[in-house]
Amino acid sequence: MELTKGTLKTKTIENLIEDFLQFQRIDRGAADHTIQAYRTDLHQFARWLPESVDLERMDPEGIQAFLSYLYDLKQRSTSLARKTSTLKQFFKFCCREKGWVANPMEKIRSPHQSKRLPEFLTVDQVNALLKATHQGLPYPHGNQGDCLRARDRAMTYLLYATGLRISELLSLTSHQVDLTLSYVKIKGKGDRERIAPFADVAGDFVRTYVDVYRPHLQPLTEHLFLNHRGFVLSRQAFWKVLKSLASLADLPNSISPHILRHSFATHLLESGMNLRSLQMLLGHSDLSTTQIYTHISPEHLKVTHRKFHPRGED
Repeated sequence: MELTKGTLKTKTIENLIEDFLQFQRIDRGAADHTIQAYRTDLHQFARWLPESVDLERMDPEGIQAFLSYLYDLKQRSTSLARKTSTLKQFFKFCCREKGWVANPMEKIRSPHQSKRLPEFLTVDQVNALLKATHQGLPYPHGNQGDCLRARDRAMTYLLYATGLRISELLSLTSHQVDLTLSYVKIKGKGDRERIAPFADVAGDFVRTYVDVYRPHLQPLTEHLFLNHRGFVLSRQAFWKVLKSLASLADLPNSISPHILRHSFATHLLESGMNLRSLQMLLGHSDLSTTQIYTHISPEHLKVTHRKFHPRGED
């Protein structure tokens, strides 16, 4: 099947795309950013299709032509893999829900993409970052500055203690945090709920912030972590806070909230936690996602082997 770049099709394809997005949102509980990625990918595919094409009769050669078009645009392997995955989901939906007979994606392989190992901090680097929160950033003198430094300290300790995504941390309300039993209840990707415990030291700093300092920020929302105007703190604002704290601790400028999540996962694995337990703490739906954290240093593996293998000391 020979195809060339075309214009946007009739409402039929647009309707199919909207039905697919509704299915993903309602039946599968896909997150908003996932829905937006699906929408972007499918609209690009729709714009490329010739007006005369019968989508229900699309064959693998037609799909390969579209992927070749993307390749010519110098798309990254991660982007190509995502768009291929989107098309797989879309045509599977059309076969299952719309009664289409042939699925042109069945024989299409996803482009190879090398998995990058996540960046993470060493235990000493994390300790340096946490220590920097006690010095705190140079906010204006007075009560508000004390409140913001207490907030930064509570957030940083809690982020490393739980491995939360930054979106999960910022969406927390007081109702989701149990300071007596030391856990937070999170609704993560796909509206999946999970429990994340935290150590007493993190709980103490969160309790001090909530009981002593948060009221002085004059809350205008139920969210736990607020800016100086009483509204929920933004992702960008906390990213800047973390960068500034890292600078105080002489840590790499590339630090981000997600690197703290990676550090949390890496340190637990190095301490002997199994992948299944880590999967539950991180809120991953698939164990294969958690397996990217199996990048523990060879030296640590040798120490662990000597400790647990019956002939490890020989």
